[in-house]
Amino acid sequence: MGKSVSFMPLLQMVQEYISQNYAAALSDRRKLGQLRSYIDKYLSDTGYTVDGYTTDELSKKLYSEMAEYSILTPYLGKDSIEEININGWDDICVTYNSGYMLKLPEHFYSPQHAVDIVKRLLHHSGMIIDNATPMAQGHLPGNTRVTALKEPIVDADRGISVSIRLLHPSRVTREQIVAGGNSTQKMIDFLCMCLRYGVSFVIAGATSSGKTTLLNALLTSVPNNKRIFTIESGSRELSLVNMKHGKVVNNVVHTLSRPSDNPTYDITQEDLVVASLRFNPDIVVVGEMRDTEAYSAVEASLTGHTVVSTIHASAADAAHMRLALLCQKRFPINFQTSLMQAGQAFPIVVYAHKLEDNSRKIMDISECVILPSGDREYHTLFRYKITKNELVNGKYKIEGHFEQPEYMSEHLKGKLLQFGVPEDLISQFTKPKAPIKKKKDEEVKEK
Repeated sequence: MGKSVSFMPLLQMVQEYISQNYAAALSDRRKLGQLRSYIDKYLSDTGYTVDGYTTDELSKKLYSEMAEYSILTPYLGKDSIEEININGWDDICVTYNSGYMLKLPEHFYSPQHAVDIVKRLLHHSGMIIDNATPMAQGHLPGNTRVTALKEPIVDADRGISVSIRLLHPSRVTREQIVAGGNSTQKMIDFLCMCLRYGVSFVIAGATSSGKTTLLNALLTSVPNNKRIFTIESGSRELSLVNMKHGKVVNNVVHTLSRPSDNPTYDITQEDLVVASLRFNPDIVVVGEMRDTEAYSAVEASLTGHTVVSTIHASAADAAHMRLALLCQKRFPINFQTSLMQAGQAFPIVVYAHKLEDNSRKIMDISECVILPSGDREYHTLFRYKITKNELVNGKYKIEGHFEQPEYMSEHLKGKLLQFGVPEDLISQFTKPKAPIKKKKDEEVKEK
C-alpha cells in the first residue's frame, strides 16, 4: 500500500533525488524528456502517493512543477485566453478572448513558490527578476508579452505580481464584429471605404479595448492587388497573408522591430516606417504608435500615403493630443502646429472601449476638420449611446444603441470622390439633400 504524503514535501524529495542522481535532467533542457521517467521511477520505488491524485496525474504534476510552469502551464499558449494576471501568489485571474474573466480556483503554494515559477518562466526567455532587478518586462516565445514585479515593488507577503498577455494573430472577421454588437455594418463599411480609398485613420483606446482586433479585421477588406506593409514591436498580432490552394494571393509584408543591447544596432518602428516607403506600399500599418515613429507616420500620411495605426488614448481630440506629444519627441516645433498636422494626417479617429460588462464597442468614429485658422473642429459621424448601465446581482447590465449624429464634411467627401469612391457609395455617409420644394400653386382666384 502506498505511503500518502502532502504534495510540497514530496516535490522537495523528488527534486533532491533528481539533483543527486540525474542533475543533467534539470539543468539541460535537451534532457527534459528523460525527467518524466525518473519521476515515475521514484514514485514506483518509494510508493509515495498524494490524496486526490492517481499515480499518472501525480507524475504529470511533479513534472509540471519541475520542468514547466506549475499551475500556469495549462493556460499558457491557449488560443481562447487573452491575459493571465497574477495579483499575488494566491490570486490569479484569467481573461478570455470574449472578455469573460475567471478567478482560478488553484493558486501557488506560497509567495516564494510563485516567485520561483515566474523566475523560471522569465529565465527561459533570457529575462531576470531578483532583488537587484525587481521588475522585468519583455516577450516570451509564442507571441507572449510579460511584465513582472516583485519585492520591494510589491509586498513580500504577495510574492509577485505578473501580467501575461497572450498575443494571438487575430482571426476575428468583420462579420463577427458586427454580429457581436461591437459595431454596425455601416460603420465597418465606412472604415473599409476610408482604408481602400486612401483616408488615413487611427484607432484609439486602452489596453484590451479591441484596437488591434478591429484593425486586423478591417485590413482583410483590402483588395489583393494592393500592397500592405505592417510594422509591429516585439510580437506580431496582425495576420494578413491570404493563402488559397497553397499560394499567397495578396501582397503583404509583415515586419517586427528589433531591439538590441547595443543601441547602434536597434531597428526601431521609426526605422521601419521610413523603410516601408521604399516598398511602394498602398497601405502602411503601424501596429501601435508609442514613440518617435509617430512623427514618421504623420509625415508619411501628409505626403500622400495611406497610414493606419492604433494608439493608447481616449476619443478623437485626446488621440491627436497624444500624437502631437509623440511627434514633439522627434521635432519639438510649435505644439499647435503639431496638433494641426496630427489632425491633417489622421482626419478619422475611431475610439474603441471595453465597457464594464466586458463587451467591446466602437464608442465613436469622429472626423477632424482643420479650419482656416488652423483650429480643429470635430464631428461625431457614429457613436454608441448608452441608455442603461446598472449593477444587478453583481453583474453589469448595459443597454444602448448606435447612431449617426453627424455627417462627413464636404472636404472629406470631396477627397474621397477625388480618390475614386463612386458617388452612390459615398451618398450613404453624407447628408441627404433637402427635397426641392415645389412651386406654390397659383392662388385661387376669387370667385
